[in-house]
Amino acid sequence: MKIATICSVFLLFLFRTVDSSLAMNTVNFSVGVVLDFDTGFGKMGLSCINMALSDWYASHPNYNTRLLVHQRNSPTDVVLSAAAALELIKNVEVQAIIGPSTSMQANFMINLGDKAHVPIISFSATSPSLTSIRSPYFFRAAQNDSSQVKAISDIIQAFGWRQVVPIYVDNEFGEGVIPYLSDALQEIDVRIPYRSVISPTATDDQIEAELYKLVTMQTRVFIVHMLPSLGSRIFKKAREIGMMDKSYVWILTNAISNELSWFNSSFHMENMQGVLGLKTHIPNKKKLEAFRVRWKRKFQQDNPNDVDVNLDVFGLWAYDAAKALAITVEKLGNTKNFTYQKMNISGSSNDLERFDVSQIGPQLVQALLGTSFQGLSGDFSFVNGQLPSSTLEIVNVIGNGENVVGFWTPENGLVRNLHSTKSISRSPASNTSIGTIIWPGDTSSAPKGWQIPTNGKKLKILVPLKDGFNEFVNVTYDPSTNKTNVMGGYCLEVFEAVIQALPYDISYELYAYAKPDGEAAGNYNDLVNQVFLGVMFLF
Repeated sequence: MKIATICSVFLLFLFRTVDSSLAMNTVNFSVGVVLDFDTGFGKMGLSCINMALSDWYASHPNYNTRLLVHQRNSPTDVVLSAAAALELIKNVEVQAIIGPSTSMQANFMINLGDKAHVPIISFSATSPSLTSIRSPYFFRAAQNDSSQVKAISDIIQAFGWRQVVPIYVDNEFGEGVIPYLSDALQEIDVRIPYRSVISPTATDDQIEAELYKLVTMQTRVFIVHMLPSLGSRIFKKAREIGMMDKSYVWILTNAISNELSWFNSSFHMENMQGVLGLKTHIPNKKKLEAFRVRWKRKFQQDNPNDVDVNLDVFGLWAYDAAKALAITVEKLGNTKNFTYQKMNISGSSNDLERFDVSQIGPQLVQALLGTSFQGLSGDFSFVNGQLPSSTLEIVNVIGNGENVVGFWTPENGLVRNLHSTKSISRSPASNTSIGTIIWPGDTSSAPKGWQIPTNGKKLKILVPLKDGFNEFVNVTYDPSTNKTNVMGGYCLEVFEAVIQALPYDISYELYAYAKPDGEAAGNYNDLVNQVFLGVMFLF
């Protein structure tokens, strides 16, 4: 018994000695986290980052490096977020920064990281415009918004819609995707007759006025690209003024679809019945659900007052981004080179000009580009500094949730299920290959995408009056009513056939170019002049 006790004490002493030795040899790697911790989104991101490091180091106790997190609270103001990053770089000398939350904040922060050779890793700045900065120190641990425009154009082409109106927020995030969307739609000969731009600070009255403007137009297919906070207000007003009936089509980008859990009340979901959305596909749902349970328990312990915060794909990207950084830093080895090189700029008194430079920055960038693993969000790797395009789910909002009606993959386009390698034929009839969709107005019949507006103007078509050849154009005078009527003819039949074949509506009226007594009102030159004056169109 005594021998066993002595052995146990010896082994305990040995393990503690080994642990102490490992701890003494461990090198801390300073990392900044810049998020808005006053919001549920920021708290979710931080919790996922902390859990990623805790999980990874628990399963890899032999690592010689440890990420040491320095968090800074940053509201959505771009100047405050840039100031937080600047303070972390200059005073703490962090070697990398995870964040910020928005594309507008990232625009400022990327330039600071570029100067200091400090990688900026954002899991939620999705605007394509950020790639134009072309900084090797910017890593987007999220899907670029431009990666979904081909999926949107494939959906539109599958249903044969020929005109769409994008509704997007008036800032860098909203505007960034529009050039890519326009190009994708132009490739399939789909027009954008109008762009509805909504200020992020728009009042309810301003939103209502803009929506009423859309009601007066023919187009009934809308693509909504904005954050859920503004999107919920758009759909609330749209439902109030009757824009959620069976003639309308609403397509959400993943900016809203990825955060449908944000619409956690039946009231919000009730305003969105029948809309379609694109959502990032998470392949390992079982692994995700196991993590979700652990995360929910931990989050509620740390944030007992935040009961409405739900885990979404941005949290998974935050988790994977922190894990990628931990793996990458260990690749660099146990080194004392985690320091800054002093840069002396003569005659400079400006803090923004006096930047010291991270010595490990260039090596860290190259190592990050070579890091890949199977993360919570799926295959995780940086291709040209960002996550490559991945599978998207096509979801249909029904009741208090969403129903997956199809998928889009970069390889096969639209598919009914992921087990199929055959893409859906891109033709108007191909919509039958997608799962059953319940559209606005609780109908399973796909909207035609246009409607004659109540106050729409009709085209006035001028028809010439001439002798003979009535088989081509037949215009006759009725003495009993003193009216000249367009009766028909081959040319009129061809015109009407063309009108019927158009994928949108043209409302028109035929007018005989005649005097009250039934005589011709003029010759062809006179008739063409009426068209020139804008009074009539020539038939």
